[in-house]
This record gives sequence, structure tokens and C-alpha cells, in this order.
Amino acid sequence: MKRVLLLSVFFNFLAYLCCGQLYLADVEFDKVGCVQVEHYVQGQIKNNTEKFTDVKPSLEPTASTAGFRFHEREYFIKDSLLNVWGHYVHTNPSIAWNASRFSFGMLFSKNSNQLIYPNGDVDGIDSGQIIYLNLNVLKIKKLATAFEITTVDDKKKVIEFSYVEDNITHGKQQLSFSQTRKGFTKITHRTYFKSQSTLRDHFLYPYFHTRLTNTYHRNMKHLLKTKEN
Repeated sequence: MKRVLLLSVFFNFLAYLCCGQLYLADVEFDKVGCVQVEHYVQGQIKNNTEKFTDVKPSLEPTASTAGFRFHEREYFIKDSLLNVWGHYVHTNPSIAWNASRFSFGMLFSKNSNQLIYPNGDVDGIDSGQIIYLNLNVLKIKKLATAFEITTVDDKKKVIEFSYVEDNITHGKQQLSFSQTRKGFTKITHRTYFKSQSTLRDHFLYPYFHTRLTNTYHRNMKHLLKTKEN
């Protein structure tokens, strides 16, 4: 009986490994509906990133940020810390990352070994999620980016996500949530970034990054108000 049980566990484990090996080449781009994300993934494949489990963050949570440039902005929401934190953590990423300056492409979860396309059901963010976005940088210029959720700390109220290694820009973004004296919520959005272009890091990235973060938090605030109403 024990032998049968062990064999069953062994074969189930092998099946899990086989089924869990999702390749970037397995992406159904017709479901993604974004040429920029398709080109981005094809670029990853050319860089010898075959499986989604091979995709790594460019900056781990505990890694040093020495040599990275720094950008910070604060956002305020007139609601309790508990409500705002829960909203940011549990909102479907395909909804949270869908606004005027960006659109959700797809999500891969390392924990569940699943690919989620637009309109897919995801119960918020979790560490190990890789999110692909299409960015509307300018009316005539669109590009894709990808980042991995690396930290969702319920006690410290901190969310971190890092650009993946295949991205043009390396670094991470950190969202820290705290309560104001009036009982509202302050979100401190810190970004550590660097690329191989001095022009991009000095002038282009800070400008466009600010526009994108403003849009993201404005969208989250709108979704919260809609949910409460």
C-alpha cells in the first residue's frame, strides 16, 4: 500500500513538472491583442529566455540599490489605510493596469503556473506574478514592458515590483502605504532605475514615468470610488 502511494505521489509530481513548464513560445498572442507585447516576448526568446520560470527580476527586494537613480512621488486617498491597502492588493491586475496610458497584456503566475490574458479573473496581486503591459508613451509611440511582483507585505503595507532582466530599464518600484493624521492614506511611490542610456535616465524616464504613475494611481482611486458607490 505504501509503495502504491509513493508511486502515485512520484508520478503526480512528474506530471506537475511537465505541466508547469510553460514556455514563452506557448503564448497565444491573439488573446493578448497587442503587437508590442508580442515583439517584447519574441525579444525575450531571442535572448534565450525559454520558460516563464526563467524570467527573473532585475533587482531583488534585498539587493543593493547603489548605482540606481531615484524617483519619488506621494499620492493621497481620502479613505482608511485598511480599505486602500486591500483595494490595491485585491484588485484584478487586468483592471488596475488598464487606463489611458497603458493596457494590460498578460500575466504569468509562478505560484499557480498559469497564464492570464485580458479579462481573465485574478484575485489581485501576489509575489511571483509577471505582468506584461503595453505603454502609450506618446500618441505615435507605443512600447511594452514587463515586471515581476516581488513583495506584498501585509504587515509593513509595502508592495514591490521589479523590471525583469530582459527589460531596457532595470530596477524596482516600491509602494509604501501609511495613515495620515486625518485618518486618510498616503502612498509613497519610490522608483530605483537605470539603463544603458544616460539621456534616457536623466530626461526621458523621469518625465514619462511620472505620467504613468499618475495615471495608475488616478485609475486606482477611480476604481475605489466606483466600488464604494
